[in-house]
Amino acid sequence: MALRRQHLVWVEMGPEWRTVRAALEREGGSAARKLSDAVEDAAGPIVAKVQRAALSLPAYGPKHTGLRGRLAAGVRVQPTPGKSVRIVATAEPDERGLPRGMDNGPRGFRHPVYGNRDVWVHQRGGSWFKEPIAEEGDMIERRLTNVLEQMADNIANAGRITGRI
Repeated sequence: MALRRQHLVWVEMGPEWRTVRAALEREGGSAARKLSDAVEDAAGPIVAKVQRAALSLPAYGPKHTGLRGRLAAGVRVQPTPGKSVRIVATAEPDERGLPRGMDNGPRGFRHPVYGNRDVWVHQRGGSWFKEPIAEEGDMIERRLTNVLEQMADNIANAGRITGRI
């Protein structure tokens, strides 16, 4: 039976490894928060865009109830701590179906005329909510990519050995 020889190689970590490890710990601990902050920062202009879309929905007839203004006022950012952010459209309990109904496109929705349950009408909507948000997907992706690239640069820069050729 032949004995196998073991060859051992010892690698001693230089100071740059400790610096990189510290940078990894720093970035890793705050990565989720940085990504969440980037999405929250991006959400503000998207909320404004959705609110403008709600206000620009067409209105027919001489009488108006302020529905478009109420739709716009109900749009807000709803953060989920440490996870994500949501853009939501809220409404009063008696109007809770209106944000979705008004965003239902050509399919539209059925509702009573000025709350009169004896007179119903079918109303077609546009896409004042989903489409403006979907249009901003690339911008959010760019912001998140920038945050990740900055974290990678911070870690890489921590490991650079200065003063050596």
